[in-house]
Amino acid sequence: MDIHIIRPDRHRDRIDYGKLAGTEISINESGKRTQSRLAMLQNYFKIAVRSLWKHKLFSFINVVGLGLAMAFCFMQLIQVQSTFEKDSFHPFPDRTYRIITDATSKDGQTYSLASTPFPLGEKLLNEQSIIEKTVRINRTFGGNLSNGIKTLRTNGLYADASYFEVFGFKLEQGKPASEPRTAVLTHEMAERFFGTADPIGKTLTNYEMGTFTITGVLKPLDKFQTHLKSDIVVSMATLPLFKPAVRTENWVDYDTYTFVLLSKGTKREALDRALADVAAANRKTVDFKELKYHTFREQSLSEISPDYEGLLNNPFVEPLWKIGVSLLVPLIIIILAGFNYVNLTLTRSLSRAREVGVRKVAGARRGQLINQFLVETVIVALLALAIGYFGLLFMQTYIHVSWITWEVNDTRMLWAIFLGFTLFTGFLAGILPARILSSYQPVQILKGELAPTGLGKFGFRKTLTIIQFVVALVFMTATGIMNSQFEYMANDNENFNRKNILNIPLTADSDFKLLSNEMAKQAGVKRIGLTSATFNEGAGKAKLARLTDKANAAAQKEAFIYSTDAGFIENMRLKFIAGENMPATADTSVHFVVLNQKATRSLGWKNPKDIVGQTIMLNQTEVIVSGVVKDFCIMRYELPVSSLILAFDPREIKVLSLEVEAGTDPEQVTAGLAKVWKRYHPRESFVYSWYEEQLYEDYAEGGDQRVTEIMLFIVFAIAVLGLLGMVTYSTGKRIKEVGVRKVMGASVAQIMHLLSVSFVKMILIAAAIAIPLGYLLGSLFLNIFTYHAELGPRVFLVCLGSLLLIGLSTIGMQTYKAAMTNPAETLRND
Repeated sequence: MDIHIIRPDRHRDRIDYGKLAGTEISINESGKRTQSRLAMLQNYFKIAVRSLWKHKLFSFINVVGLGLAMAFCFMQLIQVQSTFEKDSFHPFPDRTYRIITDATSKDGQTYSLASTPFPLGEKLLNEQSIIEKTVRINRTFGGNLSNGIKTLRTNGLYADASYFEVFGFKLEQGKPASEPRTAVLTHEMAERFFGTADPIGKTLTNYEMGTFTITGVLKPLDKFQTHLKSDIVVSMATLPLFKPAVRTENWVDYDTYTFVLLSKGTKREALDRALADVAAANRKTVDFKELKYHTFREQSLSEISPDYEGLLNNPFVEPLWKIGVSLLVPLIIIILAGFNYVNLTLTRSLSRAREVGVRKVAGARRGQLINQFLVETVIVALLALAIGYFGLLFMQTYIHVSWITWEVNDTRMLWAIFLGFTLFTGFLAGILPARILSSYQPVQILKGELAPTGLGKFGFRKTLTIIQFVVALVFMTATGIMNSQFEYMANDNENFNRKNILNIPLTADSDFKLLSNEMAKQAGVKRIGLTSATFNEGAGKAKLARLTDKANAAAQKEAFIYSTDAGFIENMRLKFIAGENMPATADTSVHFVVLNQKATRSLGWKNPKDIVGQTIMLNQTEVIVSGVVKDFCIMRYELPVSSLILAFDPREIKVLSLEVEAGTDPEQVTAGLAKVWKRYHPRESFVYSWYEEQLYEDYAEGGDQRVTEIMLFIVFAIAVLGLLGMVTYSTGKRIKEVGVRKVMGASVAQIMHLLSVSFVKMILIAAAIAIPLGYLLGSLFLNIFTYHAELGPRVFLVCLGSLLLIGLSTIGMQTYKAAMTNPAETLRND
């Protein structure tokens, strides 16, 4: 065995001590630079804290103003994050896909749709082994549903029974809807319809589609969001009853949403091939009519929201542009709060100028000064973050609306967004003052040549203040007008009576004559009326015609109809402008009707008195017009006036409408009525509704109003805080002038006038700009409604008075404080 000894190369392995020394010096210099930067940041921080502490009032204004604005912005950021987290709770996210369609027209243009033809789901399930389950969803269900006393607008969908297996929609009680005319309600909608009563087996009615039986109730989704939003899920077996055109061979109607659950281990590429095969087969067998062809592709659940493509037929999925628009109002609010920082910083620019001059003489560069001022702004923003978070918690307890979510799945991401937004806000608010202050030259400072930055003849700072008050007053005026309309709709108005009215829905086997007779004997019951439904979208449809036109179908006029008796009309306090109420006796009132003015005009009678006593055709029955009532809102206030018929038909009576004596104890009345109900319906829950509370719940939009109230408070608070800062600083700078004037004999009132006149002018200028804008926006809003509140001067006077009261109080307190200062103290050192 040969042993080879390898000798080291002396030249190769020789240590270069010169290079090593250079490396050591380089490392030391790098470490010193790092330490220097840290020391500089520490110095920036100390100076910033001292500056903020020295000017406590201005720091408080900046922190609170930014904090209030951040609270609202945080709420909107949560909505944005929840958009990206939609449908993250389903049990098979890696195997569930939505099928979307690319339809190409004959001119070569391609339209991308989130929906598919109806037959696609069944074809995939039957012919492709890679498909474990499919779900077909049709979103055409919608309208008003009634339980007899309460009519609610519902948004629903038709779905296969597999909907409850593929997706994470769990049942709280009951079972899935699979049979025709069966449905599952959400937890929230079940509570709105039935309260605490068991909804399983109960029915809801639509006057065009008929009756639906409730088989189950869904659990609340809590913090989770979905694009499959609905109030009610109706069985797919119900769809052909209302839409006979839905056929398994119709491949050119794109009104169905198809979801597939792949078998375990199947890759999405296999689904792509299956969809390509179906599309290829369609091109050979389907008559595409106006289209050239269509293709299909898959989309995983995580890719559905937000909508990056701008798909057609894609409800409850926000496109990117809509997310941007939703951030517009929070952006305006945060800019208004930033105005305060810019305004107050520039207001104090002359006092900060000395600091800038000293630093520049000592050798500070402009970039270092900008960094110093930005550090101050970032500290203010971080303090505002804490206030914004607590403000967010308060809004969560105060605002309760279905379209706002307060929780997200990834809280770490949310806090990263909050922190990033805070730093961005600090930079945005601080960069302009930092650049302006750092641009001052020491020579200008020493010569006293500096003056506050201006915008033409009118000061830039004053312009920012006026903008704040214009936005606040416009928002306040528009909000006041909108709230007046909501209050008009929600509370008692001139349309019909709702006070002291108790509505009781009847069951299918109820004897309304027997029940009404027994309930009329209860203490506190003044009158009982009978009706097919309460006013508020529960009307049926009928045909009206002159007696001479009964054979002419073209001359028949459509009208809404309620089956009522004379007692119900009296309870509603309808205003007769001609004739009288229908006879109270049920045996004869079947031949009498009451019309409204619109129905009278539609039949050709201009004078309502001329139609009273006339015989007309109601569908195929001859009836006599006993009276005409003034037009009133029977449905939504934004809808046009409709023709109305009130006619008694015992077969349609579904609600007892009781007028209760004023001052009667509600609990005592309902307890007595419940005993009567249980006597005849021992197995049925006693369901009732106070009409006034029901309509208030339908129209008040309490949650929406609270959102606007919060926004209004934040905008107004920011404007007032900015004004407070400006007035405080202005009076402080003129304190010696005030002392001189007092020595020369000026009164307190004269000094207050001198100090406040410029600020009062700013408020009046803002009012002159904002009131017309608020009036224009309010008028546009009210024009949406057929029946609306009067746009009188009250709203404008209240808004303007509130602005003046708050503004003048802010100005008055500070100027009075300055005017009462003892000249001996202010002039002592001069």
